[in-house]
Amino acid sequence: MPLINKIKVTEAPPPPKKLSKVASELVAALNSLKKDEVLQLQPDEGKSMRGLKTSVGRIASNARVKVTSYEADDGFLYVRKAEK
Repeated sequence: MPLINKIKVTEAPPPPKKLSKVASELVAALNSLKKDEVLQLQPDEGKSMRGLKTSVGRIASNARVKVTSYEADDGFLYVRKAEK
């Protein structure tokens, strides 16, 4: 059982910040995907594919959108909604 404490609102940390513009755009794109569509993403210059994949996974998880992703030899990350 987790430890449960009651504290004053003033003692609690502030709530998380709103999503960044990029994260908001990604969540909107994920939510608009149809069954026969995937997102094709390319890392920013100087950024790694692994970092992009991690960021996409984290953003999707926080938005409660289940996704699957994979890298291809063409340098893109492909992301689609996971089948239920």
